Amino acid sequence: MKMSHRLAGSQSTGPVWGLLFGFFMTAVGAGLWWHASSSTAPTGLDESSATAAMLIGVFLGIYSGRELFHQRR
Repeated sequence: MKMSHRLAGSQSTGPVWGLLFGFFMTAVGAGLWWHASSSTAPTGLDESSATAAMLIGVFLGIYSGRELFHQRR
């Protein structure tokens, strides 16, 4: 059986992907924040998008982690 077919029936694949995407968005936000702080003339758009990406990543990671924790109990 293919691995994708085995994962499709699992109930925890959604929160796992959400957790991975949350980590990815947090890393993207941190990279944008670093870019905005290291550039000579940072714009408000750079800092705003960095903050938004980090908030989305953190909230998604927390929610997905909570769902994984509640499924295991």
